[in-house]
Amino acid sequence: MTDAVLRVRGITKSFGAFKAVDGVDLDIAEGEIHALIGPNGAGKTTCFNLLTGSLPLTSGEISLRGNAISGLPMDEIARRGIVRSYQISSIFPDFTALANVRFALQQKRGTNFDFWRSERTLEQLHGRAMDLLDQLGLVEWANVRAGDLPYGRKRALEIATTLALDPQILLLDEPTSGMGREDIGRVVDLIRKVAKGRTVIMVEHNLSVVEGLCNHVTVLARGRVIASGNYREVARNEKVVEAYLGAAHA
Repeated sequence: MTDAVLRVRGITKSFGAFKAVDGVDLDIAEGEIHALIGPNGAGKTTCFNLLTGSLPLTSGEISLRGNAISGLPMDEIARRGIVRSYQISSIFPDFTALANVRFALQQKRGTNFDFWRSERTLEQLHGRAMDLLDQLGLVEWANVRAGDLPYGRKRALEIATTLALDPQILLLDEPTSGMGREDIGRVVDLIRKVAKGRTVIMVEHNLSVVEGLCNHVTVLARGRVIASGNYREVARNEKVVEAYLGAAHA
């Protein structure tokens, strides 16, 4: 385990008198797959919004490789390497899978929406786009409209377009939600593959996925961290058991 690449101290997000996130500390180690879990309403998605800058902090500090990023705009945080898949990777349903990845690569080049006018620039990115599709098992779907892709393949395309931005830290919000067993297995394999050489933070309700995939698990309940450790440690924690059983019987 290496030193924390992302360090979070006492982050809080209040909406009036309600604290959706209440004094959360996180240490995300370089190269790990770190899960945020907890019952509905625990504050997991709000934490993601705070980490990516899409919501401002009420209080607390976030640092990336020792440099404070608290208060930076979302696009600047993304440029520094923290990317949340659905926020940044816009899937255009009327364009092919290949075109979607090329658009994301164009965005990475910082030329905004020039791609609408520059087919030549897009062709220059063709090789890299095909390489990303190959990594995600999408080569045979390259010329299929994104809107026509099966659900699991759409999620893979979202990951491909996110990887086009070359993130250091990839945030995935319920990547297996709504999937059947075959698609879940495929996406888990993809996450394991793309995690090589980068750090992944994921919100995931499927605890079997968390157990088999994640190095570290942080459990939230009512906006606070109630447990942190490997899956076996948190699964035995009495506070975690109580939080999940309480949610089940609410």
